[in-house]
Amino acid sequence: MAAQRPNWPGWAAVALGSGIALYFTLAQEPSLWVGPTVAAILILGLAAIRRHPLALVLGGGLLAASIGFSVVCLRTELVKAPQLSRALYRAEVTGRVIEVELYPGSLRVTLDQLDISSEKSGRLGPDALPARVRIKLAKTTEPIQIGDWVKLIADLQPPAPPAEPGAFDFRRQAYFEGLGGVGFSLQPAGKIEKRDVGMAPVDATLAWFDALRLTIGRRIQAELPEATGAMAMALIVGNQTALRADDVQAMRDSGLAHLTSISGLHIGLAAGIFFFGLRAGLALVPPIALRYDIKKWAAVLALVGAFFYAGLAGMPVPTQRALVMTGVFFCAILLDRSPISMRVIAFAAIVVLLIAPEALVGASFQMSFAAVLGLIRVFDGGRAQLAALRRVGREAPDITGRIIGAIERTALWLGTLMLTSLIASLMTAPFAAYHFDRLTLYGIAANMLAVPLTGFWVMPLAVLALVAMPMGLEHWPLAAMGWGCDLIIWIAHWVADWPGAVVLIPALPIAGLLLTSLGLIWLCLVVGHWKWLGLACFGLGCLSPLTVRSPDILAFASGQSSRLVAIRGADGQYRFSSMRAGKIAAETWLRRNAQDKRLPFPKPSVADAVLGNHQQRIDAMHASAELAQPAATDVGSCNADWCRFDTRMGYVAVALTEAGAAPACHTARLVISLEPVEAFCPSAERVIDFFDLWRHGTHAISINRDGSFSVTRANDTGERPWTMQRFPKAAQPLGEAAPEEGGISTGASGRSDDPGS
Repeated sequence: MAAQRPNWPGWAAVALGSGIALYFTLAQEPSLWVGPTVAAILILGLAAIRRHPLALVLGGGLLAASIGFSVVCLRTELVKAPQLSRALYRAEVTGRVIEVELYPGSLRVTLDQLDISSEKSGRLGPDALPARVRIKLAKTTEPIQIGDWVKLIADLQPPAPPAEPGAFDFRRQAYFEGLGGVGFSLQPAGKIEKRDVGMAPVDATLAWFDALRLTIGRRIQAELPEATGAMAMALIVGNQTALRADDVQAMRDSGLAHLTSISGLHIGLAAGIFFFGLRAGLALVPPIALRYDIKKWAAVLALVGAFFYAGLAGMPVPTQRALVMTGVFFCAILLDRSPISMRVIAFAAIVVLLIAPEALVGASFQMSFAAVLGLIRVFDGGRAQLAALRRVGREAPDITGRIIGAIERTALWLGTLMLTSLIASLMTAPFAAYHFDRLTLYGIAANMLAVPLTGFWVMPLAVLALVAMPMGLEHWPLAAMGWGCDLIIWIAHWVADWPGAVVLIPALPIAGLLLTSLGLIWLCLVVGHWKWLGLACFGLGCLSPLTVRSPDILAFASGQSSRLVAIRGADGQYRFSSMRAGKIAAETWLRRNAQDKRLPFPKPSVADAVLGNHQQRIDAMHASAELAQPAATDVGSCNADWCRFDTRMGYVAVALTEAGAAPACHTARLVISLEPVEAFCPSAERVIDFFDLWRHGTHAISINRDGSFSVTRANDTGERPWTMQRFPKAAQPLGEAAPEEGGISTGASGRSDDPGS
């Protein structure tokens, strides 16, 4: 235990995060007093066991966990704000613009201080009015600025639930952002009413940074073409929304996506440019250089520049972490201490988690801290060896020896760059697998080309362009920077097109994420031979996808044009009822199943024209089924109204239209209908219809080996502040009239709604 003492701050950060993680796993919202009460009891207990070192250390870890639990509970209460409980069609929205994001051919605004009304719902009261909404609209003829008040007509929807049980929950992210609804404007460009009344004083600083970021983005767009300007905006101000979809995908597939997020690389480069540039400039002034410690002067000014750049980037989580670490780095210089250690990243993690504890469950926090943790562990441990290698050839007596030494140092630099990319890739791989269901294989090659280009060409020109903008002289720096941006985009597309550049992997279970995270943390923080136990833990986590399988059937419905069913065949691939509907849901299902494209349902085998009344439909489909029996579980028989699939549990019927519900109800054990079901279903053990999918989100059906089946629903994530409550009686999907419910019976087990629904 004494040997672990240098890394105790790291374990304190881990314990703090464990308490936060525990909060997010709960099915019910805990009371605010639970965390502080446990912390108070632990403090009293620690006072009683202060003479027992081991118990004291373990108790301190529990205390840190209880503090993390208390902080996230308090944070949840402080950001509490209503979210829309239903879609609003053609709503009149008035609000103040607090954020503007540039998109290719459009823009997106975030509004607060809202007034929302619609014809069917009337004006929303204080208990139902969101604090903020985010609306996408066409580019207006007159630029919209931060602080403008706008009035527009828009379709609004609540933040979307998970597209599949266990998938990313946008509702939780939106809740902590204060976002109560999203949507799009229906008004033509230039028809949005707006007036400038200024920002409230409390928002002045953040609004100034937001307005400056928007102004810089528009000036970049004016100087550089679309794709080049979008990359320049991402690198300078962190605005990734203007990037083209194919460029974003190429950056991900090549392992260069981190370049478009303002993080440690960008803050470090910017601060380094400020530091060395200011130090060199002060060295040119002899009265200052000879009388004062200009290194510390440069450190203070570089820290100010880093704060400014971070504010310009909007302070996302990677930027916060990088800024804290940069601050500690320069403070260590001011105090004549070593600036690189595990204590630095531990302090940064604690600060970020205390300010924004919800960041723990995001990919940004996990990947950025994992990468830096691995880099510090490797390079801090090998500092002496690297220093010795850097001195090779510097003291050679002849020119030949010095040339050889320079070549060796160049090789060392290239090797260090490769090692850096390898470590960062290995440390972030589990989190990329969990959040994005993919791994990039050629990230090292892409980073070896793109990172030096970014560090030695793009970022220095970016700093020069920012300095030149107040004088209107940014044209030449931006033009030269654009050449580097074009080359980065070309590298991304080139590497992404290599064979096998991306490996799709099935969804990693949460247990696998926890095991791999614990393994990596154990490897990096434990001192001594016990650290190698982390490899076993990491290996078990990597094998965890083998313990789970994708759902056999997925069904989703949200409005008239977003209704989708997918059935998993014997080859493990999903077949879809539509090749176009439900884009986001389909993309999520494909990604989590390691599948690259949609496959269609079987083509209709019975023409709709031959079908008459319900009994004729039933007879015709029975005849069709006899003539075209499915050869395997992934081959079914379909007509224009419904499909039937033979599975281990028996027949599963999918009613695609209202007319297909009646015949489906007579032939299948499980009926899934994309329309409301009002008929008696004599053969169905369970019916999942449009109302079920609309109310409870995506349904995932898993068929067991014994022929039984289980159903999980995406909206069943517990009673938390961000979970959508049951719909009001009068609510209806976007753009539709509310269908009538009543007289619905489904035979043995009734509807899929449980009694509490």
